[in-house]
Amino acid sequence: MQNEKHSRRSSSDFRKILMVAVLCSLIGALAATIITTSMLYGRQPAADKTPPQTPKVVQNREQPIPTIAREVTPAVVGIATVSIDYDFFYRPIRTEAVGSGIIVNNGGYIITNDHVVGGADEITVFLYDGRKYKAKRLYTDPALDLAVIKINAPNLVAARLGDSDKVVVGDLAVAIGNPLGLSLQRTVTAGIISALNRMVMVRDRRGEVLMQDLIQTDASINPGNSGGPLINGSGEIIGINTIKASQAEAIGFSIPINIAKPIVNSILEKGRFDKPYLGIDGIDRDMAKLMNVRVNVDSGIYVADVEKNSPADMAGIRKGDVIIKFAGIRVDSMAKLRQVMYNLDIDRKYTVEILRRGVRQEKTILLKKG
Repeated sequence: MQNEKHSRRSSSDFRKILMVAVLCSLIGALAATIITTSMLYGRQPAADKTPPQTPKVVQNREQPIPTIAREVTPAVVGIATVSIDYDFFYRPIRTEAVGSGIIVNNGGYIITNDHVVGGADEITVFLYDGRKYKAKRLYTDPALDLAVIKINAPNLVAARLGDSDKVVVGDLAVAIGNPLGLSLQRTVTAGIISALNRMVMVRDRRGEVLMQDLIQTDASINPGNSGGPLINGSGEIIGINTIKASQAEAIGFSIPINIAKPIVNSILEKGRFDKPYLGIDGIDRDMAKLMNVRVNVDSGIYVADVEKNSPADMAGIRKGDVIIKFAGIRVDSMAKLRQVMYNLDIDRKYTVEILRRGVRQEKTILLKKG
């Protein structure tokens, strides 16, 4: 009897010992797992109970091309011109041509090209709604190939002017104009900005003209597009279309709108534009390469000659100097210098920073009317 009780007690004790051993084994395995995980991955942070933040959406300000076309097309005009010459027997010869333009003010002010209206005896403007008006030429500059004309008409739509200094290669570019005549008025083409700061030698009725700082685009520009707008993705005018490469496809050029802005603003404020006059023959780095001129001009503008008694001469600027800054603004091309000067007032003094034999100097120049 005692042996039987002893046997049952021994069996019960054995089961207890076995259960304790299994429990210890499980606790050890769990601890090992936690230690291993901590060694492999480090201490795990507590769960973040902060609700997830909605990612910020960057708004794309570039508009669809149809929207740009609807907005800008009413401000694009067709321009028909008549030039009258005379033959050997003094008989009149009429020459007709067409081009484009862009209304930049509700008062009827229109930007176009000099080669469109510069030598014209008659200028007729055709509006988007079918109206037509005679135009008056207010300003023209063959060197820039820019002109400003004006019509007296009610209910005009004006385009918005952008900032051509902010244009980058690859931006959307839209051109609107009248290629091949008024029968194809307000044709819309699109592409990208292909390059900036292009220099092109043009040979036409103006003779040989070196055009600088042009915007290159692959948006189709054809005869008749001249004077029409080049537009960015925001629907702003960034250039005035001027020429295309005749020996290649999809290479067109536009004049940066920042060149035209001060001219238009001056005409709006004073009724005229007084062209500033400096009195130098300047060569920048790109011009030196194109003209194969050996001058040391890595940046700035090399002064090749100074006109006697000109504002530059009176300021003490000499041949061989390199103009670095004008009125506190860095200038690396003649086009940039022109743009800076066109935003300044006539008969006021400005500081010019130059390099003379490697030494920086400052000169004070009294800007005069050209």
